[in-house]
Amino acid sequence: MRLSWTAAARRHQIARADARFVIEHCGLVFIQPAPDDSPVPDDRFVYLGDDPAGRPLEVVAVEVDSGSAGDRRRHLRVIHAMELRAKYRSQYEEARRWRV
Repeated sequence: MRLSWTAAARRHQIARADARFVIEHCGLVFIQPAPDDSPVPDDRFVYLGDDPAGRPLEVVAVEVDSGSAGDRRRHLRVIHAMELRAKYRSQYEEARRWRV
């Protein structure tokens, strides 16, 4: 899976490798509609899981067009990554049994 990163995704100083680990191992992805005031109208993919050190993280990405007709791989742009907040705690617990 191809990933790219926005500057905002680094705001909370989560390493790219840690965010990638959560994306690859979360097991269950939640879909969240874009906020009404968002410049990007696409749904968000919310990945909740632990980094390799066991720290719970929330990682949010949007799917983007790769721009290449021959390249059908999924391309995600990570727009947010930080330590897990209380608002995602129940979903984090729900996803726990699906982790790989």
